[in-house]
Amino acid sequence: MESDIHCTMEDNPRKVRCICNSESNSWIINPQRPLTVEIIIFLYASGILLEIPVIQQYLYYKAREELKVAEINESETICNPNYQNSSDYSIDQKVSKKASQYILLFNVALTVPAMLTACFLGVWSDKRGRKGPLILASIGSSVSSLIILIAIHWKLDIFVFMIASGIAGLSGYYPTVTLAILAYVADTSKPQSRALKLGILEAITFICGTIVQFISGMWIKSHGYESVYLVILTAHLLNLLYIVIFLPESLPSELTTQNTPICSYDGIKPIFTVYLQKRVGRWVLLSLLVCAVLVYLTSFILQTLLVLYGKKAPLCWEESLIGYFSGTLLLSKAVGAVVGIALCSRLGISNFGATQLGTIFLIGSLVMIGFSRSTLEMFLGTILSFFSGVSQPCIRAEMSKLVNKEEQGALFAILASLESLCNFSSQLIFIPLYTWTVTKLKGEYVGGITFFINASLLLIPVVLIGIIQCHKPQSKRKEFSPLLDNENPVS
Repeated sequence: MESDIHCTMEDNPRKVRCICNSESNSWIINPQRPLTVEIIIFLYASGILLEIPVIQQYLYYKAREELKVAEINESETICNPNYQNSSDYSIDQKVSKKASQYILLFNVALTVPAMLTACFLGVWSDKRGRKGPLILASIGSSVSSLIILIAIHWKLDIFVFMIASGIAGLSGYYPTVTLAILAYVADTSKPQSRALKLGILEAITFICGTIVQFISGMWIKSHGYESVYLVILTAHLLNLLYIVIFLPESLPSELTTQNTPICSYDGIKPIFTVYLQKRVGRWVLLSLLVCAVLVYLTSFILQTLLVLYGKKAPLCWEESLIGYFSGTLLLSKAVGAVVGIALCSRLGISNFGATQLGTIFLIGSLVMIGFSRSTLEMFLGTILSFFSGVSQPCIRAEMSKLVNKEEQGALFAILASLESLCNFSSQLIFIPLYTWTVTKLKGEYVGGITFFINASLLLIPVVLIGIIQCHKPQSKRKEFSPLLDNENPVS
């Protein structure tokens, strides 16, 4: 019987390239078929992106319930000076403070264990395959959603939500799914087309976010929290079913190691060695890591401050308009991520040039929003963010080219964990900074200072990418290839 997977040795003896014979294999076991992890990212992202606003609103509802405060009419209170000077405003501030504490505890219980678990599972996936971490994260998210659904139905105490959050975090949550999917793409795609593949995955995530932003608020008002969480649970269960039954393993059997423990010193060591061991282009890898962190951190600023910035004068937005703006922003980035990478390929622009372009568009978007004094100006800022989704896929693609095939999981484990850390850190750093600027400083544009600071931070990746382009290792020229197969390298 003919072998299902044909493997050939590349220039580096440690690199093995395996290709499935699509003529002798069915669709279900072919990891190079057109649709594999795209279905996973759609189902999983839909579940967790729907959960984020829903759990925040429910924890706010729990805070009101515990303080025995009736819900207020939002349209009568936003930017209303009479309300801000009333006793109701003082009570509402207490509710906001208590809800913020609940949300912070929920995020800590979720983020910290998820980052640690992702580091171990990322290395483990390089030895045992990508499906295991995906299955574990999906099981944890399913169990967590089920517990929260039960807690909402029976009106259980707030600590039950923290337990559910901890279970999702210990199973790996979004960082583990992200690293496994990115490593899967690295296993099954050519280096030249990897950026476009990653851009498509990024676009799917943004589209899921767009749908969630448009429907979550209305859905909660119409059907309540339980029905929404039932949909979240269904999405996670469908995702788990798809991974177990329909997703083929991408890691070649030649690279797998049996009886590999998850939690051990050898299991965590590659997390550090992948970035610190001597290799051609190590400084490029570390520079790209710095660029990725700064892009992650500044990309979360809108998500972090949108509610505070939008509800404050002169915008005075209601929750519905905030949702429409966020959905429009994500849709713009989704389309721009795919169109931008494809367009750069047609124009012969390398991944590095595309990264600079996307970062410059993100800078323009942040500056525009920081100066915005009207709803029209804010929505014009979403146009400037059109190509801002290009940067992250291109950075990931270039980093993936610099390490061996058996190091992809460790590489992306750090990236996924840092992404979660940046999301969490953005809330801890920029919310207090924004509050301080609008309360202590005077001026028409003081509310935009935090956006301007983030835009300034993005100048660092632009400069670093320029340095890389000028001084990249000549001996590894092939590592810095263009986005798609049919281009010539740009000098």
